[in-house]
Amino acid sequence: MLREGRGLPVPLLIGTNKDEASLFKFMKSPLIPITDDRIAQMFADMATDNPTLELPSAQQVRTAYQHARSRAVGLGIARDIGFRMPTAWIAEGHSAVADVWLYRFDHAAPFLRLIGLGATHATELPYLWGNLSSGSKDPTFRLGGMRVAEEISHRMQQRWTAFAHGQAPDADDAPAWQPYATATRDADEAETASARVTLVIDRRDTVVPDLDGALRAAWGDQVLAFH
Repeated sequence: MLREGRGLPVPLLIGTNKDEASLFKFMKSPLIPITDDRIAQMFADMATDNPTLELPSAQQVRTAYQHARSRAVGLGIARDIGFRMPTAWIAEGHSAVADVWLYRFDHAAPFLRLIGLGATHATELPYLWGNLSSGSKDPTFRLGGMRVAEEISHRMQQRWTAFAHGQAPDADDAPAWQPYATATRDADEAETASARVTLVIDRRDTVVPDLDGALRAAWGDQVLAFH
């Protein structure tokens, strides 16, 4: 419904983390396909479940990961089918009926980078709520990074609070965050480089036009689901 622009016309703030799937690999979770054989099975299952749809081939999807290390391709596909592409499909459709602000959370404390989790699933939540440490045994900032984390947390809280008050989700001393849109508001104008804006949250926030362009080209516009 949201991809088709049939949601309620209310503003939406939505996003994902850069390394969503690494947690599931770390936990050896069966929830998301990561290995080559499970990814192949996922595409076979999607074709079976959607016999009338023209689905992208595994080869087409892999064009989005040509520059990734071979070990990272599976994680990228798992991240994107499970998180990033559903989010992008929602932003594409809902932006036709209401303002959408799309983000990607890229920051990871040095310890999380060291153990290979990076900006994995749910690691943005302590920054958003301001509870960066759960206690003296929390290892997250054992290798430092608390000061930077506090700065990121402050900006995120400013942005989310402004959004909740019906304002543009901006923060002090940080780039303005424009709404995601597939084209300019004026239908007579050509699509511009400012379309499909994503806020990338890291040590310094950046605003990136069409961050997911390569992913959209590889995965296509058809909403996909897997089991």
